Formats: sequence, structure tokens, C-alpha cells
Amino acid sequence: MSMPRRPAHPEIHLSLSTRLILLLLVAVVPAVSVEVYNDWRLRLERGDELRRTATAQADMLSGELQRIVTGMEQLLVAAANAPEALREDAACDAYMARLQQAFEFVSNIGVTGPDGVVRCLNEPFERGRVSNADRRHFRVAMETGRFAIGDLFVGRVTGNKVFGFAYPVKDARTGQVTGVVFASLKLSWLAEQFARKPLQAGALVVVADTHGRIITNLPGPDRSGALLPDSWSPLLKAASSGIVEKEPEPFFDTRDQIVAYVPDSVAPEGISILVGLDRDRALREINAASVRSKAVALLALFTGLLLTLLLVRLFIQRPLAAILDVVHAVQAGNFAARTGVLRTRSEVDRIAAALDHLLDEIGRRIREKQAVEDQLRAARDEAVRISAAKTEFLASASHDLRQPLQTLALIAQVLARPLPPGQQARSAQIVNRAVSHLGAMVETLVDVAQLDSGRIVPRMQPVPLASILSTIHNEFIAIAAEKGVEFTLMRCDGWVYSDPTLLSRILRNLVSNAIKFTPTGGRVTLRCSRGAHGLVLAVEDTGVGIPADKQREIFEEFRQLDNPERDRRKGIGLGLAIVDKLARLLDHPLAVESAQGAGATFMVTVQPCEPGIEQSHPAVEAYLRLSARILVVEDDVLVAEATAAMLSSWGAMVTLASDVPDAIERLASVRFDAVLCDFRLPSGSGLDVLRFARSRDFGTLCVLITGEAPWNVDTIAGQDGIPVLRKPVSPADFVRALQSLARVGTEQAGE
Repeated sequence: MSMPRRPAHPEIHLSLSTRLILLLLVAVVPAVSVEVYNDWRLRLERGDELRRTATAQADMLSGELQRIVTGMEQLLVAAANAPEALREDAACDAYMARLQQAFEFVSNIGVTGPDGVVRCLNEPFERGRVSNADRRHFRVAMETGRFAIGDLFVGRVTGNKVFGFAYPVKDARTGQVTGVVFASLKLSWLAEQFARKPLQAGALVVVADTHGRIITNLPGPDRSGALLPDSWSPLLKAASSGIVEKEPEPFFDTRDQIVAYVPDSVAPEGISILVGLDRDRALREINAASVRSKAVALLALFTGLLLTLLLVRLFIQRPLAAILDVVHAVQAGNFAARTGVLRTRSEVDRIAAALDHLLDEIGRRIREKQAVEDQLRAARDEAVRISAAKTEFLASASHDLRQPLQTLALIAQVLARPLPPGQQARSAQIVNRAVSHLGAMVETLVDVAQLDSGRIVPRMQPVPLASILSTIHNEFIAIAAEKGVEFTLMRCDGWVYSDPTLLSRILRNLVSNAIKFTPTGGRVTLRCSRGAHGLVLAVEDTGVGIPADKQREIFEEFRQLDNPERDRRKGIGLGLAIVDKLARLLDHPLAVESAQGAGATFMVTVQPCEPGIEQSHPAVEAYLRLSARILVVEDDVLVAEATAAMLSSWGAMVTLASDVPDAIERLASVRFDAVLCDFRLPSGSGLDVLRFARSRDFGTLCVLITGEAPWNVDTIAGQDGIPVLRKPVSPADFVRALQSLARVGTEQAGE
């Protein structure tokens, strides 16, 4: 009995070339998978970066808006406390007009009675006919008795769209609200301020009031006054800041957006901020890179296929055809036929080697591409970090530098008018404090720059602690007493190995910081004690203390935990940053112990050493009695005239020159006892003037004045033996430089 035959499987006939091509494609699959994975990962990372950028920019604009609102509040508080605010005549109108002209962001400012009727305004109006009773900011200010933020409205007098604020006017005796000072913010000014911020290209910025009406928007046409689309309105009432993804919105003419929002519960009350970033625009570079990468991969694959076909034809098909020819020849009886194939490694091995080489080349290109992408990503992250730090640094520095400049500008306006008795002296005191504060800030910023650049080299030597600590105690005892803080120095007679100037700077900053942040009735103690690793210098206070999670943050530049309003009396947030940098430079470990509400102790550990030779440097008073002829070379007219006025008040005969040719012409015709010359002049260097003065009379006292960094000038001036004074130059600096010309001599402290 015969068994049934099983059906044979159909045979698949593939040529050798086809099989090799399939093997090549299979080998390329991992590389393609890696490429696809990298593309997916880059898109994911770019999306995360876009979310962080949107959040950071929303926070930045929220902070800027908070500063604007704070400025408006300060303006209204000042206006509410002005005597003119209680009047209902032209004097009140004129005062409000002056305020509006002084602050460019104000559209209108005026005063209403408790019934809302406007009784004075910065521009003409029908008295008794204009009322703010229906305005939200007026009602809130009357109901709460505090500063109020309103909403968007159209001004009844100007017809312009503005945003309102109000502050109650209270009777000084009874505390009753007698009226409301109101002001409106120019929306065009607000849009200009936001447009100047370092926003990502194409970013959508929307500021809305509590009703969802748009206050201002960027970019595109002005939509102020319009209501936000319904799908966007819930973001304004969220409990906290957040970020969402939005589909294309015809109202704003946008595509897919990643929107960061700061609702009015987080931003200034009644105001919300939305920042949207275009997802497609952000991914445009990645898409282009992906297309390029795929094109390169396809080109490599196409090249590999051509190479494989060529190898098969040259090293497999030809030898096989030669072998078949020989077989056929032998079958025909021709035993002399030969293939002509060289006796070496097989053709299959050569194909395998070519394939391995091809795959190695593809792998090498992928690794190189990945390395380049990693480098670019690291460079991008570093650039983003540096850009964010620079933005915060410039924002903080520009804010703090503007304050004394604003003071000087206002006092200049005061001094331009006739002043009552005693007012001029008071104004001069204000100018002096503002200039001192501005100079201190500039010197502090220069110190930070020098420390960051590594230009400061410590001069280590034995240092007597008793001398340094007693000097610091004498410097700050009056300041502490004026604030009502007890400042105590514990006796310490040891010697340490350090730089006396830099160590003094560390302790001064710590003591100054402790006194600033210790309330009246508190205590600050400067003491030293033996520790496990050296002598510990400690500054201990009974101030507000520092939370544990903020004790590293306080050493960052422009970081102040208890000074959100940027009060200049509390410094600019660089003192502890300089302390940290100097401590690292001197290798003096710095530590802090504190808790919220329990005071703080800052400790610097130094190494004790054998006693050395203590040097003394007597102080000098900032005044001379001169009868000398002095040439002042300065291209800045204000600086030149101020310097001449001071020297003339000391009895000197002062001549001014504004450039190198003018100075040399005067030196050629007149003999001067001293030449004070600025380094950077319009027509050359101040060193040329001083060298010419030396060549005319070697006995002439030559002094170079500059605001340049030390490493740019000191070496050059030192070669000629010319002393250098650094701007801002104090009267005491001039005294030290010119004391050899004094008639009687500079009085030294202690004589």
C-alpha cells in the first residue's frame, strides 16, 4: 500500500544578489532604529525646553508687571500724602499735571471725592461733571481703604483705553477716607516695555484683566479691550501658574501653541499673563536636521546597495560564470580549460569584509553625528543658562543703579528753582548720599568682575586679629547705635595667616549685613574661638534668621531673601556673594548657622600663625590748605567743573583742559605744581600729557585718574612711576594724592 505523498513546499528562488541586498537591509535596520529614536528624543527634549522657556518668560513678565504695579502704588501713595491732594483748585490740577509729565507710564492722574466725583485732574475737565463712582478701582479703594487695581476701561476725558489704579486719601487726624487718588496706565507704554524684553521670536504675549478683557498683546494688531476666546478664559482663574497646549486659535492667528499662564491669583491681583510659544516654529530646526539626517542615511544606503551589486558582479558572478564555463568545457572534453581565478581568500569572505566595512562606516558616522549633537545640546544649555543669569543680573543691576540716578535727577530739578533757607544744604546732603551709594554700587560690581576674572591675587602674611577687629568695631559701632542695635566685640589677640585687606573686607561685609538685617533692640557680636580646623571668626546676630533651604541661595549674586522691594538701605545683594568669592580665594572655609526667626551666625575659619610685624597707616582728613597751581585735564565738563570747585575751595589755582592738545599747549606756556589727568581722552591717552609734564619739569606732581579695570592701566602707569586714582574719586583720595603740596600739612587722625 503506497503512502500518500505530502505536498511539497513551494520553493522560493532568490538570486545571490537579492539575498545579499536583503542581508544589507537587515543590517541597516539597527542604524535606522537609532536614527528614529534620536529624532524622537530630540523632539521630546525640545518640547520640554519649550515648556521651560514659556514658563520662564511668563514669570519674567509677571515680575516686570509686579514692578510696574509697585511703581504705580508708590506714585499714588506719594500723591495721596501731598498737601495738594486735599485741595480742589488749579494748584491740585497743576500738581497732578507735573506728576503725569514726570512719569511716562501715566495716562491720567487725579483725585476724586468719596462720592467718586473728580475734583482735580492733570488735564482740563468740567469740574463736578466727571465721576469715577462706577470704576472698579475707585470702589475697591473706598471699600478696603488700600491700594486697588482696577480693570480696562475707556477714559471719559481722553477717550483712550487705559488700565486703572487707585489709593485712598485719608484725613491725618481722624484716619477717615476723604477721597481717592486715581491713575491710569498707558497701554502703549506697557506694550513697549514688554516688547523690549528678551522674548523668544514669535512669542505670543497677552495681559488680561479680571473680566477676561485684553489689556495688551504682542505681536500683531492691538486687541486691547476685546474678550479672550472662551477656551482661554479658564486659565485666568486657575489656582496657580501652569502650562497647557493649545490648538490653532483664529482670534490670535496662531498655530499649535504651548501656553504658560500666570493667573491673577499669582500675578498682581486682577491681572493675568499668558505667554504662548509656536510649537511648529520651535521644531523647525529639528525638522530640517531630521530631513538632512534621513537624506544622508538614504544616500548611504543607496551607495551601499550599488557597492553590493558591484561586488557581487565582480567577485561572485564572474568567478561563478568562469567556473561554469570550465565545467562545460570539461564536459565537452576540453580538459585544458581554466577559470583564471586567483588562489586567495574566497569571494564570499571579500563580500563579507566589504559589508563589515560599510557597516563600520555607517556606525562611525552615526557616532560622530551623535557626538556633534551632544556638543551642540550642551552648548545650547550653557548658552541658555548664561543668558538667563545675564538677564537676571542686568535686570537687578539696572534697577539698583537707576535708584540713585533717579534721586539725582529729581534733586537736579529741585536745585534748578529758588530754594528756601536750609533746603539747599539738605539737597546737597541727598546728592552726597546718592553719589556715595552709586559709587559703592559701581565699586562692588567692579569687585565682582575682578573676582570672577581671577585678577585679584591675595598677599598672604601674618595678620594681627586685634587690630583688624577693633578697627571694624570702631567703624560700625556708631552705625549700629543709630539703628538701636547693640554691637559687641569679644577680645581676640591671635595672629592668622591671611591677606589683611581681603580678610577685613570679608568681616566688614558680614558685620554690615548683620546690622542691616537685625531689628532695633537686637544684638550683633563679633568674636573668635578655637575650632577643630583653625581659628573661627564669627559674626553673630539676633535678626530674622535664614531658612535652611535658603542658606546656599544667599551667597548668589543679587539674592536678598527679605528685600523684595529692592530697598537700597539693605544693599544690592552682592555683599555675601563677594564674601563667598573672597573666602574661596583665600581658602578660608565659610559656614552659616541659622534658623527662621532665630538669628544667624556666619563663621570664617582661618589658620593661626606666629606673630609678625604690625604696620600702622594713619588716616587723613578729606581737606587740604593749598596754594598750588593745578592743571585738571578732563573731557567730561561736569566732572571737570566739580573737581575744580573742590580744589579751589582748598585754595588752589585751577586751570581746566579738555583734551591732549589743549593740555600740552597750557603746559608749554605755564608752570604747574600738579597735573590731574584723566586716562581716556578724546584725542589720546592721559599718560601722554603726564609724560610731557614730567619732561618739562620733573618736580611736577603727576596723578592719573581712571575708571578702567586695574589690569589695563596699573602696569603701564607703574612703569613711569605715576600714581593712579580710580573713579569715583573721593575727597580723601585727592587729599592723599596732593598732601605733599599742602601749606601746613594734612591733619592726621589722632594728632
